Amino acid sequence: MTTRVLTSEQVEGLVEPAGLLASLDQAHRWLAAGLAVQPAPHALRAPDDRTADGPAVVPMTSFAPELGLFAIKVLADRPRNRAAGLPAQRSTISVYSAETGECVGLLDGRAVTRLRTAAVTALATRALARPGAGTVALLGAGALAREHALALAQVLDLDEVRVWSRSATRGAELADSLQAAGLPAVSTVDARAAVDGADVVCTLTPAEAPILRAGWLSPGTHVNAVGSPPRPEFSEVPPEVFARAAVTVVDARAVALTDSGNVRNAIAAGALREADLVELGEVLVGHAPGRTDASGVTVFNSVGIGLQDLAAADHVLRRAAQAEAGTMVRTRA
Repeated sequence: MTTRVLTSEQVEGLVEPAGLLASLDQAHRWLAAGLAVQPAPHALRAPDDRTADGPAVVPMTSFAPELGLFAIKVLADRPRNRAAGLPAQRSTISVYSAETGECVGLLDGRAVTRLRTAAVTALATRALARPGAGTVALLGAGALAREHALALAQVLDLDEVRVWSRSATRGAELADSLQAAGLPAVSTVDARAAVDGADVVCTLTPAEAPILRAGWLSPGTHVNAVGSPPRPEFSEVPPEVFARAAVTVVDARAVALTDSGNVRNAIAAGALREADLVELGEVLVGHAPGRTDASGVTVFNSVGIGLQDLAAADHVLRRAAQAEAGTMVRTRA
């Protein structure tokens, strides 16, 4: 048995944006049609540390019979790493043949997670933003924010990308970087000013308390709530935003109810009902309405699911095989 091993740097070079978007679109359609298996993850927490930022290990599993593959992503979520200048999340994705059970791929999860997260946001934005949307507000200025700007440029004709960060320096640096990449980016030190009049708003921070206010949103705005880690204690978006939304779309209903602080807090506050949640795949296949008029506020709450990792990993592994990229490791005869 041989396994193809890919680093994050190799993944970066192999991803083709349009192909990745198509793979994720198909995966969500399979999920809506009952042709994929996506269980809710169960986070492993230390018995003696149940604090909001305590370390957690999250096994994310998925099975796509249409691909003949299943996958397990092991995500180590350690928010306290930031204080030591280390990544808050690390992950590894292992991909297996459903027919033989052999491990066909082992990928470092850093690039896969960032790229598939931004691509799914672009997919949701294409389905939910009002026609002609061109002004985007990014609340957050990390690597995920940059990836979102690039991904949204694939599905929107961008007029302006507004960047806000708690660090004005980082916000300005990201805006400069996006300008160098050919995007019409500007930075602002005022989050409300960034959101005012924006067609699309993306929250992209690991904030424990909300950074967005419902009153800032203009009629017709589409909100992508993306940054919160998969733990109920963190929430970037307050219940009032969900109360205002005409529709709330999630990656997968069971996962959102388990891991999303945004969704759980909104339900607890009476601003959202569990029955109101719509899965992205249901919108894509026409089983549920998305945007119904130009003035309604729409929300896509993204936690990230294992099926997205599997679809992205399959995309990368196919391209790696064509390019003969990665390291082939023989594990048994």
